[in-house]
Amino acid sequence: MSKFYSSVIYLLLFTSVISCTRNDAQRDFEQEAYSAPNNYTETAPNNGDILSKDPDDWRTSPRFQGFINVVPPFPNPVSTNQIIQFQLDVVAQGSVNGLLVYIIFDDGDRRVIYEEFDPLPQSLYDFQISASMLSQVEGSPESARGLKRIYLFDLNNRMISYGDILVE
Repeated sequence: MSKFYSSVIYLLLFTSVISCTRNDAQRDFEQEAYSAPNNYTETAPNNGDILSKDPDDWRTSPRFQGFINVVPPFPNPVSTNQIIQFQLDVVAQGSVNGLLVYIIFDDGDRRVIYEEFDPLPQSLYDFQISASMLSQVEGSPESARGLKRIYLFDLNNRMISYGDILVE
């Protein structure tokens, strides 16, 4: 009987350690995400081929690894009058219950620039945003210019990924 209880205790401790490690990794990932943008993954305008990669951009958070892969958006850099293509490869059915895409401006103002309230299907999920939506002042393409950090969350406000887009 004591062997059974020992096994249960070891299993609980092991689960607790793994859970803490995963939470720490997620916390570290999110802390990195909220740093200032400093580079970007350059992608081809027509097909999204990666021309140069920023290792900090478009990584999948520890919480969503194995469930979803983020394809770097294209084109990047982008002009203020262009559309940015996003693709998410959803590997596991029901793993992402919806999608919120944010931009956070220098003054802390946070704005949703895309939202999907249905669970993402197990497939390659595509969506688009206009580069002009990255402007803090509506109707002002000039305020859209510069290096902008984009954040992807599920509907439970859990960070999926983040990356930088250069608007020229």
